[in-house]
Amino acid sequence: MNLKSKLTSDSSLSNATAILIALGLSGGMAFAAATANDTASNYSGGGWGVTPSNDGSGFGAWNVTLANANNPPYVGTYLDTSSTVASGGYSWGTYANNATTVQGSITMARPFTTGASGSSSLYNQTFSYDLSSGGVGPGQGLLSAAVGTAFSFAYDGTLAGDNMLLSVDGGSAITTPVNFAELGSGLLVSLTVSGAVNSPTEGYTFTVSPFAGGSPLYTTSGTFDSSAFNTSAFTYVDSNTTGNGYFNGLNITPEATPEPSTMALAGLSGAAMLFGFRRRK
Repeated sequence: MNLKSKLTSDSSLSNATAILIALGLSGGMAFAAATANDTASNYSGGGWGVTPSNDGSGFGAWNVTLANANNPPYVGTYLDTSSTVASGGYSWGTYANNATTVQGSITMARPFTTGASGSSSLYNQTFSYDLSSGGVGPGQGLLSAAVGTAFSFAYDGTLAGDNMLLSVDGGSAITTPVNFAELGSGLLVSLTVSGAVNSPTEGYTFTVSPFAGGSPLYTTSGTFDSSAFNTSAFTYVDSNTTGNGYFNGLNITPEATPEPSTMALAGLSGAAMLFGFRRRK
């Protein structure tokens, strides 16, 4: 082999090696939102209100929207120190006081940020939050928490029954066994997504547990359409309720590492490509 041929061969071999490395690593690096964490205690030194500072880490800036805030029913947010989901001494509190004619509401949204791969949606990750309420009220009132446009978990006082409701992909609400007493005692809610992203059949597991600890109150698994519905933000709504709402502990875990068998298959596939490439030389 002359020098020119050897250099060409070595260059191509280097490219093939790069492909092999990429194949071996791609399973653990694609599509993940950034790791993030924030709790109400981060704002105990100031900076909380309807234009809160962006404390914690990994999340985008808060976006707070008020409706009918300046006249009864009064609407707003504050740092709570006594709710059942307080940690480090604090939780985020909201009020949208119940009224019979004019309804008030507060909406608090927190976007997820783009991970190294360029996506803000969850991928092989778990997003969790804490939720509680001092009162929703029969016949009116709504307290809800949503993950992107794909998942909504709510207690709706305008509906019959004492149950929290789960909606996936904007579909009909599923009645869960979680009741208001359990919501009042504090909930830890988690959503884990896995599998192919931007797919009509991405996997999920949705779990509701007591904030104080213990066995899950409710868990369900299935698929959702991540090609049409995103998991790239958290949105909390308190509307026309009889008691204050509370939430806390927003957290996005690092992307799960692929199983060793998955990594091995990727490596073997890359090795086969490389071997075939070298034989063709």
